[in-house]
Amino acid sequence: MPTVHSEDGFQVRIYLPPREHGPAHVHVVRAGGEVVIELGGAGEPPTVREVHNMRDRDALRAYRIVERSQPDLLAKWVKYHGEPSN
Repeated sequence: MPTVHSEDGFQVRIYLPPREHGPAHVHVVRAGGEVVIELGGAGEPPTVREVHNMRDRDALRAYRIVERSQPDLLAKWVKYHGEPSN
């Protein structure tokens, strides 16, 4: 599972096939917590799918990181998985 972006202690990761599946999403981890965020695309904003052991404040910060990096993260998803399915 490559870390595809790091910022302010948050690690944005994409799991690799065959473990991973669509729709396009990332796992953002920090201090033992994790938030899973679907990437959206083509005019769709990212959406939070799951939050595990992460404070709301940190989950929001993770979301903002993904929101700002959405085009780059979608390109990285395509690199590892091909075109996203929604």
